[in-house]
Amino acid sequence: MSDTDDLKAKIDGLSPIGIRFVTRFVESLGNPPVATPGLSWLNEDPAWVEYFGLVISGHHGTTVEPLRTEGFEVGFRNACEALEWELTPPGSATRRFVDLDVTTDDGLMRRLSLKSTAARNLSLTTLNISKLTEAAWIQDMRSANQRRARTLDLFREYRDAVDAIVILRAFRLPDELPTRYELVEVPSEIFASLEDAPPAAFAKDGPTIDCEYAGHPKAARILLDRSDAKVTIKSIQLAVCTLHAVWEIDPATLPISAVEG
Repeated sequence: MSDTDDLKAKIDGLSPIGIRFVTRFVESLGNPPVATPGLSWLNEDPAWVEYFGLVISGHHGTTVEPLRTEGFEVGFRNACEALEWELTPPGSATRRFVDLDVTTDDGLMRRLSLKSTAARNLSLTTLNISKLTEAAWIQDMRSANQRRARTLDLFREYRDAVDAIVILRAFRLPDELPTRYELVEVPSEIFASLEDAPPAAFAKDGPTIDCEYAGHPKAARILLDRSDAKVTIKSIQLAVCTLHAVWEIDPATLPISAVEG
């Protein structure tokens, strides 16, 4: 039995309400977002971008809410599995900073941190990471030398563990409708220039330290946020990142009942 015949047999076994649900889901898949792939390792096979576009379609078959981190992580993994790439097993032991290891057809393994954002007024030239990691020690550091030493230790560990941060950005209209998704990769080496930052850069209780990368003196800005005990990354220049793909959504294809009410 072919996959198509097997699918038909399963649909025939559904209840009437099950048929209605599947019909709505299939209608959503029939209106995928318009994809514009970038030049990147994720696009070695164009099927990856197509599959993830279907993930977006499936998600918006029932909601106008943006695809957020948990759903993004599942969808990202499923797209990689569809191409039969080697992945970290689901439910494997959690490692600090890393969400997924991916080995593509070229045999290269990449250690990725997966994040998403649907913040208001996203920029087309820069991006922010509201929490790279928690860092309770920030509130206890009282001198610039202490802050510098702990920060360098943290980012050395981060760069040793993570090759890149992959961020799904959802752009929304004022009434919450998502109209555009971008998948952007930030190299962890963007933080390497911290090693050259002088103690004076850490003088404030909650300092912001600029990172130089790929010829950009302020490729990213690291904020040690004492109020929330976390590390925030601000103003990452998209010019030094990899744009894997863009998906544009026609709001008219979103669920009518959700849009209206």
